[in-house]
Amino acid sequence: MIDPRGMSLTQWADGVILTLNSEWSLSRLDDEIRWMDWAAQFQRIPELTQRNIPNPYQFSDWREWAMRSYSMLENI
Repeated sequence: MIDPRGMSLTQWADGVILTLNSEWSLSRLDDEIRWMDWAAQFQRIPELTQRNIPNPYQFSDWREWAMRSYSMLENI
């Protein structure tokens, strides 16, 4: 998985989409204000649900959520 440090939200989200080897369709993040909705899609990807990705709606900052998620997905 891609480390979000030093990246913009859009750069990181685009990289995640390209990195995932999933049949699940994850839409591109076009509106950064809606990052939580995008992250909720990410959280529901079947291959990732058993990894207990944090609920994005419990975070006010995308970077904090991304770092927590990244640490759970490093070995994908």
